[in-house]
Amino acid sequence: MPYDGLIDSTLLMRKTMRKQGVVNMRRLVWCLGFVAALVAGGPANAASFDCGKAKSKLEVLICSTPALNAADEAMGQAYQAANGSFPVKGFVRASQAIFLVDYRACVNDKAKDKGAATCTGLAQRRTNELQELLTDKIYADGITAYTPEDAVLLVGERAGKAYLKIFGSWMPDAYRPKPFPDGFICNEEFPLVQSPGGLQLKDADWEIKISEMQIDAEFYSCSPRNGISGTFKRVR
Repeated sequence: MPYDGLIDSTLLMRKTMRKQGVVNMRRLVWCLGFVAALVAGGPANAASFDCGKAKSKLEVLICSTPALNAADEAMGQAYQAANGSFPVKGFVRASQAIFLVDYRACVNDKAKDKGAATCTGLAQRRTNELQELLTDKIYADGITAYTPEDAVLLVGERAGKAYLKIFGSWMPDAYRPKPFPDGFICNEEFPLVQSPGGLQLKDADWEIKISEMQIDAEFYSCSPRNGISGTFKRVR
């Protein structure tokens, strides 16, 4: 399947870190790791993937499992469509790199059939996520080219229920710093409900205002190391 080549808890601390050059370090670490992740890549699309040259456990499993092969091919097609149309370039590739961590690990189950079923389920869910990117409302903080230290917010609807997704604000682990996709990244989904004032978070302790044209978010901590906040303008 082609993959296109593949806070701390206060804003003040984040700004201080930026002044100290930590953000520049974080960007460098991300760049090095992201290139490595894309070079490592995932299995090729079934239409161009020569199973005679399969090497990784996942590639071999795909080639020997028709259902997984079909799910992987469908995911590749969905990826190409989402990556080609998403207005913030690099976002889909970064989110795919996070997905690939679990996707490559799904073959570790000693029972082959169970592992294949797990991998197939992951590919199918990822296909759905990629297809949702085609219709989601997209909000960003002024960026057109994405790196995981940035944040993108998505508002969409699934089975008649609205949701908010947040992705980004990556930080390396201070105790064992490794390149992206290792480390901490906001990657969460929240249910939304309709109110007289518009869409609101359902049962979430987070001050956020969602309108058609922008999202204003108070600080939300995804982990002890990172979080998001700010004004995000709609870009699609």
